Amino acid sequence: MMRARPLGSIHRGVAGFLVQRISSLYLAGFTIYLIGYLILRPVRDYGAWSAYFSSGAVRLAWGIFFASLLAHVWLGLRSIYMDYLHPTWLRFTVSLVTAFILIALAFWAAQILIRGVA
Repeated sequence: MMRARPLGSIHRGVAGFLVQRISSLYLAGFTIYLIGYLILRPVRDYGAWSAYFSSGAVRLAWGIFFASLLAHVWLGLRSIYMDYLHPTWLRFTVSLVTAFILIALAFWAAQILIRGVA
């Protein structure tokens, strides 16, 4: 009789797969929305852009966009690093630099969204 094995690293792979697919759907949908919005209501000056960002729903949508983008980038680059960077020290170093850059971008995006454009 065979016993079921715990999922272990396979489970993490499935979670990463799902995060990439869900984030890509949100990124695609938001990009289509943004293109449509800018075609129908072009933002011509700083005042219009500031008015657009004054809505909490818009800031939330952009926040989810940036979070999805950063998660998508991290998982994609991590997969590339694991496949093509064979020395462990090199993979660790490149992953660490990438993580710091993405964290800095996350703080920058949060600062923009919290403080607003105005």
